[in-house]
Amino acid sequence: MFVVIVVAILAIGLGLGLSGKFLPSIAESGLYLLVENSSGVLIHYVLVFFIFIIGVDLGLMESRIEKIKMSWKSGFLLFLGTVSGSLFSGFMLHYLTDYQLAITLAVCAGMGWYSLTGPFLAKTFGAMAGALGFTSNFIREFLTIILYPRLSDKKTAISIGGATTMDSTLPIITRFSNPETALIAFIHGFFVSLIVPVLLSIISSF
Repeated sequence: MFVVIVVAILAIGLGLGLSGKFLPSIAESGLYLLVENSSGVLIHYVLVFFIFIIGVDLGLMESRIEKIKMSWKSGFLLFLGTVSGSLFSGFMLHYLTDYQLAITLAVCAGMGWYSLTGPFLAKTFGAMAGALGFTSNFIREFLTIILYPRLSDKKTAISIGGATTMDSTLPIITRFSNPETALIAFIHGFFVSLIVPVLLSIISSF
């Protein structure tokens, strides 16, 4: 039910956003303009609030020090697996499609960070590459919301979210796992978020 609600809210928001393009009267309304102008700030503070609450929950774990040490190790190993798997997918997509290797690698190297990958690829490789980067990485985040609650191995499933496990999908992971797994997800997302800009810059230089 929780996932259904999240998906429904996402779909309603997407529908309202699209309605502003096709229905000028809605786009010019005061409420629509208010939402449009303040949505970025609102999302930022909502994510900060969620991360704060999750941090409090993590701090209440028993045997905190030992679990935190193990979580850093697990999060880093999971990060290595996520990066390796994503880049391998980029190589495979190159051979399965007509796109050049640099584009497929860059799209997969975004690892869920669509707000960075889309504009970066659009500027580097053109509009088509930017659209691919944005869409594929947005879908990765969306699939995390859909699939994570249904998967039995909650720690391994963190990899699906890529960079988003540090922020936007962290509440989902926390809701359907436990504080220890949530900490691993946060650490994993932290490392992935650090490496994504580096990988995109390296790949684009080829």
